[in-house]
Amino acid sequence: MRIKTLAAALAALAALAAPAAAQDFKLRFATSVANTQEASYKEMEAFAQRVKERSKGRIELQLFPAEQLGAQKKVNEMISSGANIMNMTDYGQMGQFAPDAGVLAGPYIFGSVEEANRLFASPVFKQVSDQLEQKGIKIIMANGLFGARHMIADKPIRKPDDLKGLTMRVPPSPIMVETFKAFGARPTEIAWGEVYNALQSNVANGAEAPFGAIWGSKLQEVRKIVSKTNHQIMFTTWVTSANFFKNLPPDLQQILMEEGKTSAANLTKATVDQDDEFARTLEKAGVQIISDVDVPAFQKASAGVYQSLPNLTPGFVDKARAAMAK
Repeated sequence: MRIKTLAAALAALAALAAPAAAQDFKLRFATSVANTQEASYKEMEAFAQRVKERSKGRIELQLFPAEQLGAQKKVNEMISSGANIMNMTDYGQMGQFAPDAGVLAGPYIFGSVEEANRLFASPVFKQVSDQLEQKGIKIIMANGLFGARHMIADKPIRKPDDLKGLTMRVPPSPIMVETFKAFGARPTEIAWGEVYNALQSNVANGAEAPFGAIWGSKLQEVRKIVSKTNHQIMFTTWVTSANFFKNLPPDLQQILMEEGKTSAANLTKATVDQDDEFARTLEKAGVQIISDVDVPAFQKASAGVYQSLPNLTPGFVDKARAAMAK
């Protein structure tokens, strides 16, 4: 009788242990991108497929475009609280969790993609990554180029004075709010999924985004002039819950991180290749592209923005610039 009882107990333990050893993990992957033909969304799909294949189905990512899980700020807060979600976001949004991260979304901080990549490979960026992990956020992909951001409005914007009196949509990002204040505009934080309606109803006079995002959200239907201010070279970062990541088996952690690096390179190349194409597509749709922008005037107007950000690590901006110069 005791032998049967022991055998039954061992069988029960084995039944419990087997699923644990072969546990599957599901991860919802969110983005504000609505156009599933955009390079960023296509790379999300490719990433999900590569991860599924390499993990032999142990990690499955389900994609949710067009803010189906909520605005970026809300999704990032859910991730910080431990939700099993991955999000395509940016460092301006990350600034609410780690102020130093906001610098990486600041005006004219990067002179080129090469400079940016030097920073992302430096101990200075590791400091930012560690700060975010302390807030429950794990970076899976750090530096996928999303594009240079420009301004779309119903008039040309060649110099900061042209923004006076204009209400400009900006993302919920402390650095972007301060930047557009410095430019002389009235910044208003609006979720990306609501920008089209905000422009159509004149809640906002203009907005700012890369060419691909402007086309993907059809903003050319409600505003016809894009000014090439290049006020931000935007890199997207893919983040998930630090707690979720910590509880993954080491081999699955390695797969996510390695494929994140692959996606960063893929997305950067695709964005560079497609940027001029999107500009031409906008022009064919009747959009006027303003190229004679006084970029030095915008750089000068926004030079003091970094000093206005609260809670930055002392000397962080100088360290970031030094890392890019090496």
